Amino acid sequence: MAGRSPHQYIPAFNASLFLTANETDVQSAIDANYPAGLVLPSKVYDDEHDMELRVAFDFDGVIADDEAESVYKKNNDLTEFQEHELKKRTVPHQPGLLADLFRKLAFLQKLEEKRMKQEPSYRKLVRIAIVTARNAPAHERMVTTLKSWGVSPDESFFLGGMEKARILNVLKPHMYFDDQLSHLKSAAGDIPMVHIPFGIANRGPTL
Repeated sequence: MAGRSPHQYIPAFNASLFLTANETDVQSAIDANYPAGLVLPSKVYDDEHDMELRVAFDFDGVIADDEAESVYKKNNDLTEFQEHELKKRTVPHQPGLLADLFRKLAFLQKLEEKRMKQEPSYRKLVRIAIVTARNAPAHERMVTTLKSWGVSPDESFFLGGMEKARILNVLKPHMYFDDQLSHLKSAAGDIPMVHIPFGIANRGPTL
């Protein structure tokens, strides 16, 4: 590419994710409404005996749009956010930048479930999780959204004020996607983190 960003070729390759450590290229891709993430530095041990692929996502501003975060940011009012999401609990969110990636991983899940029915000894390889700061009752709209898309994670964590790193350190994902840099940290620095600099979460403090 002679130093130019390859993000313009994302549609040509039908790609669901563009990863790079170049912040400018990521922002250019997102400005063009392409799914892109900034790979953050980490020290990762690749266990050759670990045959599972674990991918974890934040929800708002990553899988879903940033509508809910916009409500929170307006007045920095958690109660207002909860009331808004409870009122719209039956209304699915619009897809976020990584919705297509999540759907494709969920499709692999279904293929594996079919394989397990045919071969009881088969062990699933793909494991997807959602790790979000949402908690009850705001979790209901997330469930509504995923059901409307016909997808389901293997695990969902609604953490409220708990640090996400506490869950990620146990889950040990091979990649974790979040739109807020403040959530992309682990004590040992050994979790591959990807920042999705999308939406209102990247224009000041939010949920």
